[in-house]
Amino acid sequence: MQRLASIDYEKTGMDVIKLSISSLADKVSHLYFLEMDPIAPELIEFIESLGKPFKIVKGKENYKSGYALKNYESLDHLYKGIDEQFDWVLYPDTDDMLPENVLDILAEADALGKETIHFYFIESFGGVNDIIEIEKGYPIGPHHKAVKHRPDITFDLSPGFNEAVSPNGLKRYETTYCMRHMRYVNGIEKRKSMNYIDQYFLEPHRTIPFKEGEHFNYYEHYFSR
Repeated sequence: MQRLASIDYEKTGMDVIKLSISSLADKVSHLYFLEMDPIAPELIEFIESLGKPFKIVKGKENYKSGYALKNYESLDHLYKGIDEQFDWVLYPDTDDMLPENVLDILAEADALGKETIHFYFIESFGGVNDIIEIEKGYPIGPHHKAVKHRPDITFDLSPGFNEAVSPNGLKRYETTYCMRHMRYVNGIEKRKSMNYIDQYFLEPHRTIPFKEGEHFNYYEHYFSR
């Protein structure tokens, strides 16, 4: 499931959004989207072209107002809009890309009786496959991007990083495989003009070629090898 907002067309870039959606579509049986405001016809046509069953859930309020405070409300609304029963729900943002072996990771979590998954967080910078060197204290993470599908699960009162919760508790699985965060793939100038940038990204950074199947420490110790 993914949330769609028009501000991201400019902030993230339609090319990145399409890449994220198509990557998710390759890994799931059904797609669910939250319409946070009217979806661009170009994006609807793209989703239709993927040939995967999909449903668009209408947003219930103006999430663009105070979006940071309503992050978990919108996730919860979309999660509760899933009208078929599934085993797992993947929920990357439209500037995220999950690892290609995510289905194997879900199987590992199942074997251990786990119910929610942490993915380590790496930043693409200037290109999808250009990863900022991981330094102490950055990037923050891991982030939650997969959870079991059950009626007792909610995102209300989430402790952070998009983590789902349940009154019955959820057993976490932390994998050392990485999800790519692509908010700076198209550079930083647009982000700067929108007053939406961390000071960290105004600094020069060495980048590491992305390598599918590598773990977090590959990006952490790349230049020290």
